Amino acid sequence: MAGYGHLSAGSARVRLLNDGVCPPEVNMARDLTLLEAFERGEIPATLRVYQWASPALTYGVNQQLPSRLVAGCERLGIPMFRRPTGGKAVLHGHDLTLALVWQPADVRLYPRQVYLHLAPALIEAFRRVGVPAVQGDATAPDPRSLNDGGDCFATPAIADIVHAETGIKLMGCALLVRGATVLMQASIPLRLPEVSVVALFGHAHPEPPPLELETLVQALYHSVADHLRYNGS
Repeated sequence: MAGYGHLSAGSARVRLLNDGVCPPEVNMARDLTLLEAFERGEIPATLRVYQWASPALTYGVNQQLPSRLVAGCERLGIPMFRRPTGGKAVLHGHDLTLALVWQPADVRLYPRQVYLHLAPALIEAFRRVGVPAVQGDATAPDPRSLNDGGDCFATPAIADIVHAETGIKLMGCALLVRGATVLMQASIPLRLPEVSVVALFGHAHPEPPPLELETLVQALYHSVADHLRYNGS
């Protein structure tokens, strides 16, 4: 399933990099390498999609991890990796993970404005696969707060995409804004985790809606590329 693709976006080019299933220890480093290559002008705007060969946990660059979460990961043998982006902890292994690097045009490069700029493309991608979606409306949680068990999926913040009818969080997103360039990292659960979410975070996760992987990847790719083309990014 891994491979490369290109789609014209006006005068720009959007690249799809489908990395398939990757070892947990390489994924955050690859996303950061992607950002650096884009900053050097070596690659066009790129959407990288990938899965995890085994469960792992990533956490935000400024997050303070609860001791319970750290102990749970150690007990269950789940490796932990700090993300270059913000947000809270995400359990991987059952999800499709995204990394998007691009340079927004005519957008004030504050996280809220960047999210508002990109959200319509993400909502459209879910619409294309038959899932009604809207942007979350909760205040972004304090990365130092321990009240939610450190769990990204505990709060449907404005950075996230939720099911329009059930309110289930469909996609958790986090950003790094560096100069004029943005790295977005996001997770879309495809099924329930194989490890105990309750043991890690102290609460369960709802079952996500059924999503066909390849159809979802193509919907994300084309929705993002169309959005960048029409918005001059």
